[in-house]
Amino acid sequence: MDNSVRIENVVATVNFSRDIDIYALFSRNPYLNYDPKKFPGVAVKFAKPKTTALIFSSGKAVIVGAKSEEDVKLVVKRVRAFLVKNGMKVSRSPKVTIRNVVASFSLGRPVNLERLGLTLRGSIYEPEQFPGLIHRTPAAVFIIFSSGRVICAGAKGEKQALSAIAQAIDELEAAGSQDHGS
Repeated sequence: MDNSVRIENVVATVNFSRDIDIYALFSRNPYLNYDPKKFPGVAVKFAKPKTTALIFSSGKAVIVGAKSEEDVKLVVKRVRAFLVKNGMKVSRSPKVTIRNVVASFSLGRPVNLERLGLTLRGSIYEPEQFPGLIHRTPAAVFIIFSSGRVICAGAKGEKQALSAIAQAIDELEAAGSQDHGS
């Protein structure tokens, strides 16, 4: 079983505790896309780590694309520095909240989703609507595919995601997720 977990995306919100003049930010940085009729904020892209910060006039931002909580911390520092460099007065210690960790892993074997759907509590399998089985736990939601690939979403931190994944693997084993030729 190849249970190596890969963090695919960490989404975080940031509160800089002060309003941000998005138009002034855009005026000083014409490479930013700003069209308030389409979207009320600006997107600032970073190459390393490859992330995007969506900055709003409310003084809040959303960080997407991070591969770890450490990446989030680094990007928050860069966003803060960018805002200060552009004349924005923002909190020295913005409030950062991890909203969603998306991870993936493989069970290393095919899974009989019909049987799993009948034996695994908290699961939904409707193959005519979606090719994966959806399994909800208190800590996360799992999408399990017949190939054995699994996506975990909804955890509020890396530790919570890893713990939920370990528990889900145990549940899958107990529910008999193996494909025995059916």
